[in-house]
Amino acid sequence: MINIKIMNILLIGGTGNIGQRILKEALDKGYEVTAVQRKPETLTLKHPNLTVKKGDLLKEAELPSLIAGKDLVISAISLYAGLTPEQFKRAHQNLINALKEQTQTRIIAVGGGTNNEISGGLRMLDSENIMKNIPEEYKPSIFVHGEVQKLYEASGLEKWTYFNPAAMIQAGERTGKFRLGTTNLIADENGGSIISFEDYAVALVDEIKNQQFIGKPFTIGY
Repeated sequence: MINIKIMNILLIGGTGNIGQRILKEALDKGYEVTAVQRKPETLTLKHPNLTVKKGDLLKEAELPSLIAGKDLVISAISLYAGLTPEQFKRAHQNLINALKEQTQTRIIAVGGGTNNEISGGLRMLDSENIMKNIPEEYKPSIFVHGEVQKLYEASGLEKWTYFNPAAMIQAGERTGKFRLGTTNLIADENGGSIISFEDYAVALVDEIKNQQFIGKPFTIGY
């Protein structure tokens, strides 16, 4: 295990469905958080441990100064916030490039549920039986999450983590009770795979301290 003490967090995408829960969870647990937003005025939360800055992952030249002095970057950027799949991929590549110059900083990125594997190591997004039931408009977003995970796997970074949710993630309760795994989809006895935004955020912030999944993906489900 890489021994790192994380105190200062750079959170990118702190107003999305997942990002806002991660922000609350991290602040509640005492972390110092700098939230980077393309439109800082959209983040209205006030907290003594919160700093809000303007920034954009698509502007690679901005990233070194934003990352400097941070122990951890959390990327919670979403394809549903106006990014095209190509922009989403480029944003992560820019982040990887910046982190190669600041190797002391860890990255945890919010992934996609269809990156999880089903029988025989087959990813959900590579299964014809699964994907034929997915509306066409969702497929570009699904496939780019698979590409971005591969970017991290091939990046040469040591301190990366790609956190793929359950097959379904939605607003719900913060129970603090869930199961974690690496690449295999976590499902219940009926085949259902689900997690709340709230419990996903709990698990992600727990991983900051636990450091169980450095250099690999992980996943969650009830």
